[in-house]
Amino acid sequence: MTDQSIGLSSFRKNKTQRPASVKPIESADEHRSMPTDILNHSTRISSSKNLPKSIRIAKDTHVAITTLARLQDKPIYQEITDILEDYIQRQPSSVRKLIRSSVEASKEERM
Repeated sequence: MTDQSIGLSSFRKNKTQRPASVKPIESADEHRSMPTDILNHSTRISSSKNLPKSIRIAKDTHVAITTLARLQDKPIYQEITDILEDYIQRQPSSVRKLIRSSVEASKEERM
C-alpha cells in the first residue's frame, strides 16, 4: 500500500486548496486616540497657593533646572512641567494612560 491511500486522504477524491490568508490593512497601522498633552495647564498665571510648596531634589539637579529656566526665560515650575511632558511622551501608551488617569483623579479631588 502507498502512503496516499492511508488515512482520511484515501476517502477524499476532490481535495480543495487552502484559501490565501489576507491580513487586514487597518491592524497593521497602530493609531491611538491618546491626547498628546497629558498635563493640561491653564493659561492664567498660577499663584503660590495653587502650587505645591516644595519638592526634594539634589542640588545639582536644582541648579540645572534653574539654569534651563533662566535660559528660556520661564519660571522654574514651568520648566519642570516641560521636562515632565517630554518625559511622559517618550513612555509607552500604557504608562501614559496610568499617568493621565492619576492626573485626572487629582484634578477631581481639588474640585
